[in-house]
Amino acid sequence: MARSENAQIAVDMFHDLQIDNMLSIDTAWIGIARLLLSCDIWDGGWKAFHDIVVYRERNDFGLNENGEPNSCWKRADRLTDYLAGSLGVSRSDLCGNVGRYWHNTAVRGLQPHNLVGHAFRSIVVAVLQTFGDSSLTYEEEVDPYVLYPGVQFHTRSLRPRIDIVASRLGIPVALMSVRWRYRHDRVDLVDEAIAYAPAGRRRNPYCKFYAVIGEFAPSRLDKVLGHCPPLSPHPAIDAAIHFAPELLWNGLQENGRTRHLKDLPWLVKETHAWR
Repeated sequence: MARSENAQIAVDMFHDLQIDNMLSIDTAWIGIARLLLSCDIWDGGWKAFHDIVVYRERNDFGLNENGEPNSCWKRADRLTDYLAGSLGVSRSDLCGNVGRYWHNTAVRGLQPHNLVGHAFRSIVVAVLQTFGDSSLTYEEEVDPYVLYPGVQFHTRSLRPRIDIVASRLGIPVALMSVRWRYRHDRVDLVDEAIAYAPAGRRRNPYCKFYAVIGEFAPSRLDKVLGHCPPLSPHPAIDAAIHFAPELLWNGLQENGRTRHLKDLPWLVKETHAWR
């Protein structure tokens, strides 16, 4: 399926940031953070929200019985401090340095929930094309019934799509399910792995399946990591890749259940081994 105009805007903005800031594969995550993370919330329009990075649903931020910020708010405060340091800006300037995609006039008035998923997916493809194996080709939102004719995907919707398919010489070598955020009770990328990975491996026994995510909640990440090595003896997912796991480990200081996350440099290195 052709990339949407709004997703292409995100890719173009990423490339501009890459050139202007000389982003490498080790710093590509900064482009994603500047574009898609935000200190604002959507409420029929963008509104400021406590001068912190909104890394979870707005309802998770509140005051405890003593009138002090709750644990989610305090973690967001640490994350905001860490991100400011990583971007080389002052804490007071951080919120003006993120959310750039949402400031774009073409998308500013649009509800962001679907936009962010498409933008994130397309930027991931841009990262892989820019820094990964140049002999690979990528398609987005691929119809699995066209990719694997004759296979029935009974657990999927009537019009299912595989977010990213990487191919070498016309043979799919890696499938990716991409989620910016997801609910703990609707981790459908695991269902996608269970449905699509066997089909991919029947055609190509070396075909990989990855989850590429921007989620920050350890309890939700745990539901995906439980289907990856080394936690699963028979993994449906080859690896879970976060666009910037250091934001969890060093920002939120959530490095227990999330320690098996991989990062974008790891995924880019993998592209050279896909066959």
